[in-house]
Amino acid sequence: MAHRRRAGERWPNKTQDEAGPLCYALAMQIAKDAVVAINYTLKDDDGKILDTNEGKDLMHYLHGHGNIVPGLERALVGKSAGDKIEVTVSPADGYGEYDESRSFEVPKSELGPQVVPQKGAVLTMRGPNGAGMPVTILKVKMKTVVLDGNHQLAGRNLHFSVEIRRVRKAKKEELAHKHAHGPGGHAH
Repeated sequence: MAHRRRAGERWPNKTQDEAGPLCYALAMQIAKDAVVAINYTLKDDDGKILDTNEGKDLMHYLHGHGNIVPGLERALVGKSAGDKIEVTVSPADGYGEYDESRSFEVPKSELGPQVVPQKGAVLTMRGPNGAGMPVTILKVKMKTVVLDGNHQLAGRNLHFSVEIRRVRKAKKEELAHKHAHGPGGHAH
């Protein structure tokens, strides 16, 4: 016959089977400084898939450090491994509103001799601070090209389907680097 516990009484030293089910620890929830592994699919307003990692490696990111768009990061707070969410992120909480002033014209010679400019091609140019800046070729003219410094998804709603696969506490090294290191470590 099983022992019944009265209020306030502690279980005697018994095995799991004798004492009843063990309490399960709550799964870690997504919060600042958590490393999160997800599967995701990103679609536009028409339902066209823009990006996905389905069937590929999980995407790992360090939560609360700007590694993903702000709107998606906020939607994931408090979620745990196994949760699935659908969220629409507005341009303001994604890659920003489209800014016409970020389009500019440069001589073809600034692209370098190895670049054959084509409309829609994405190049990396050096910004004023020396950092790489992706730009899209909008128009190819006789001696110049018109470039767009907006992110390719600026001004667009982002429709995410996300499955949280793992959540863990970040390691000191990841916090120092301000990004997650996947299962294979880091390559920098």
